[in-house]
Amino acid sequence: MKGLLRLGIITLVGAVLYSSVAISAEATPPAAEQPKVTLKNVLTMLKLSGRASAGYLRTGPDSATLRHGSFEVPDVKLVFNFIPDDKNSLVLRFNLNNLTAPTPLLDYGFVEAKDFLPFLKGPFSLNGKMGRMKQAFGEETFQNNSIEGPLTSNSAANVGATDEGLELSGKLCSSLGWAASVSNGQTGVGSDIGNAKAWSAKLSWSPWNPLNISGSFYDSGSLKASAAEMSIAGLSARPTGATNWKRRAGEIDIRFDFGKGKKSFNDIAHSDSKAIIRASYGHFQDEVTGADGRDGKFGFVDGLVNIYKGIYVAGRVSFIDLNGSLTASLNSVTTNHYARYTLGGGYRWSDNVHVKAGYDFNRNGGAGTTDSRDDLLSMLLAIQF
Repeated sequence: MKGLLRLGIITLVGAVLYSSVAISAEATPPAAEQPKVTLKNVLTMLKLSGRASAGYLRTGPDSATLRHGSFEVPDVKLVFNFIPDDKNSLVLRFNLNNLTAPTPLLDYGFVEAKDFLPFLKGPFSLNGKMGRMKQAFGEETFQNNSIEGPLTSNSAANVGATDEGLELSGKLCSSLGWAASVSNGQTGVGSDIGNAKAWSAKLSWSPWNPLNISGSFYDSGSLKASAAEMSIAGLSARPTGATNWKRRAGEIDIRFDFGKGKKSFNDIAHSDSKAIIRASYGHFQDEVTGADGRDGKFGFVDGLVNIYKGIYVAGRVSFIDLNGSLTASLNSVTTNHYARYTLGGGYRWSDNVHVKAGYDFNRNGGAGTTDSRDDLLSMLLAIQF
């Protein structure tokens, strides 16, 4: 009897277990088959954007180029953004200025990960980039072109820094942002040559919506005999006779939007704010071995006013001064100090197509140099897409 009872219990348990497994198998759908990678679904992950300007430019009689006037295509960029998911992307930007193949043709190439630590999402965020990209220094650095900037030219204090490296950025709260990077430092594309790495940091603060304040710092590390990846007023070469050198630079920027607009465009030329004013002041120091050091100050004040149905006017005062009696190539002119006074404006055919014109009054001198007659007239059709 006990044997029969034991057998019955075993049989019942087995039946229950078998039934549970069967029901579970029926309730669980088969694993979804992974879609094959095809040209069709790759194209849905690809976003194309870019900008271009074309028109007529003429410089003064002392300029090496454009002094008799020339039709040019001074800025053409095509950006391919491959977005496999909602957090990661690959960005490739092609430089086709004047429809030639400059070096490098691919001037940006980086992978980007947004909010890659999900538990920080909210008031905090953390984004990362790795590859060749523009360094987060100053404000004009991100709009130093004839399409996104308020004028057809850059300031005399224009800072440019594009390098291979790693950048982390994010927000500490809704009004406080930051960025920090480490990069190769010396000019050129490709492998590092064994120099110390460059690093930069930027902190921005918006105490209320129309106002933004930021501070940036850059240290190139030891460059030995190489040119710097960061240029200031076009100056990136080492001082004459230097056997080793490094560049440090700092900048403070302020931007205020009067009657701040609602459009998503962040650049000044496409903004629908009633008026925008910016101010910047910076200092750089080139520490050298085997020659005299070099340092100077630079800055600008510019603004744009939307006056009537797509018509806007803009202006800028900018400068760079080398301390002491040294000279260097500042905006392609060998001089001690260089100032630029710019007036211009434009008409928006649409959010993305503008007709723009501007005139630069360029002045330089000091340390035995004379003023170079290199004023610039620009009349451009600018397109952003």
